[in-house]
Amino acid sequence: MIEGQNEANEAVQVDAEEEAKPLTVPKPGDLKGSGTTDPLVGRVIHDRFRIIAPIARGGMGAVYKAEQAPLGRLVALKILSPKHDAEKDPEFRKRFFLEAATVAKLSHPNTVTVFDYGQSDGLFFIVMELIEGETLKRVMKREGPFDGPRAVHVTKQICRSLREAHRLGVIHRDMKPGNVMLLQQGDEPDYVKVLDFGLVKDIDKDEDDEDLTQAGVFMGSPKYMSPEQIQGDDVDGRSDIYSLGVLLYEMLCGRPPFVRDKQVQVLMDHINAPVPPMDVPEGKPPIPPELQQVVLKTLAKKREDRFEDMEQFLLALKMVAGEMGVPPSGEFGTTGDFRITGGTPVSG
Repeated sequence: MIEGQNEANEAVQVDAEEEAKPLTVPKPGDLKGSGTTDPLVGRVIHDRFRIIAPIARGGMGAVYKAEQAPLGRLVALKILSPKHDAEKDPEFRKRFFLEAATVAKLSHPNTVTVFDYGQSDGLFFIVMELIEGETLKRVMKREGPFDGPRAVHVTKQICRSLREAHRLGVIHRDMKPGNVMLLQQGDEPDYVKVLDFGLVKDIDKDEDDEDLTQAGVFMGSPKYMSPEQIQGDDVDGRSDIYSLGVLLYEMLCGRPPFVRDKQVQVLMDHINAPVPPMDVPEGKPPIPPELQQVVLKTLAKKREDRFEDMEQFLLALKMVAGEMGVPPSGEFGTTGDFRITGGTPVSG
C-alpha cells in the first residue's frame, strides 16, 4: 500500500465497539470541512499497531499509516468490516481468515507483502508493507498511452505476481489500473507492486469510483471483467489473463476496449462485442502487430482460446519484447509450444 494514495481502496463504513461506544471509519468526504479528525487515529490495533494517519478509504474499509511496536516499522494497516454483522453473515470471519492466510503466503517481489492479519475489537485488519509510488491509473491519466516496450515491461511484472498467486490457488478477480502500483526501485523505474488480492471482497457502489459495480451483483470492475466473471461462472486464472489483457490494451491505446455511458453496456460488450481496433492517438508510434496479436489472444471471449496460464502469457510477452528490441528479462520459465493468434507455433 502507499502513503497518500486514495485510488486503490473504496469506501464503506466499519463498525466496532470501544468501551461500549460505536466506532465508525468515516467515508470519503465525511471529514471535509467538519473540523473533526478520524476517530481511529491514535488508536492501537491488536496491541501493537498504532494508527498515525489515514491513507485511503474504500469499498472494504480504510487504509492507514501505522507504526508496528516494538519494531518501529511503518506499515499500511487496512481495516475491513463486513457489511453484514456476524449474525447475518457468520461465514465472513471464516472466509476472511482462510483467504488472508493464503494471501499472506504470497512472496513475489511484485506483490505487496502481507505482514499480519487478524481481528481486534470487532475490526478485521490486514497489515501490509508501506510503499511509495503511484497507481498505474494515475500515471496513465497524467501521461497518456505507453509505448510498446514500457507497456510490456509493466505487464510482465504483473504476470509474474499473478503467476505465483495462481500456483497457490489465489485468483485476483479485480485487476485494474488502480490495483497496480508503479515505484522507482533504485535505478529501475516502473517497478510494479500488485495490490488488493481478493480478500473477501464485497463491492459497494461508490460515487467516487465509477468502475465499481452495485453491491450484491458483481465482484469486480466492469471495464476489466472477463465474460465468465460477468456471467457468474466459476473463474480460474484465465479470468485474470483477460483482465490483464484489458489493462494492457488500455496502456497501449489510452483507453480500455469497451467504453460506454452505462456499465451494463460495457458488460454486454465484454460478452458479445468484437475487440475494437487498437488505434493510438496521433503522434504516437503504432502498436507492433505481434503485440496486438498477444493482446487479442488474452481478450478471447472463450477462456479456452486465451493463453492457458500466466506462464504462457509471460512467454509470449518475452518473445514480443525481443522482436521490439527490448532485452528479455529473467524467469524464462517452462518450455512448450503455443500459438499466437494468426501466427505460427513458437517453442519456448
